[in-house]
Amino acid sequence: MNKSLKEKITNTMSRVDIGAQLGISSQAVSKWMSQGKVPAGRVVPLCKVLNWAVTPHEIDPGAYPNPTDGLPRQEH
Repeated sequence: MNKSLKEKITNTMSRVDIGAQLGISSQAVSKWMSQGKVPAGRVVPLCKVLNWAVTPHEIDPGAYPNPTDGLPRQEH
């Protein structure tokens, strides 16, 4: 995860709010940001919480190689 993607995520919603929405600690979210890797099972839920401002492809292009992978049908 590059710096601009980290900024895009944190500009959309705070780490505290992301954690609250996902039922985890803000420290866990901060760990993802510092390590630059969102756990595989959290990619789509994170995108959903961010109202799809960030896509699964942006977060993990290896797991979601096409720009529309992981998006809900109406987002295609």
